[in-house]
Amino acid sequence: MTSSEHTDPTWQVAWSWVQREHEQPLDASALAERALWLKSDPAHRQAYDEASRLWLLAGLVPPTGDD
Repeated sequence: MTSSEHTDPTWQVAWSWVQREHEQPLDASALAERALWLKSDPAHRQAYDEASRLWLLAGLVPPTGDD
């Protein structure tokens, strides 16, 4: 993630969607809202796909055991 993604509003919304969908299943209203947001701008889809990949990669990193 680049430093510009930290302040990019599109990235922030995309990351929020990814977090929300992994915390609990999205209801029909949220799914429709997300679909509308994704369709409204190609940059939204790109940011969402990148955020989803980042989430997946973070889950593949083994814990360090430094608790």
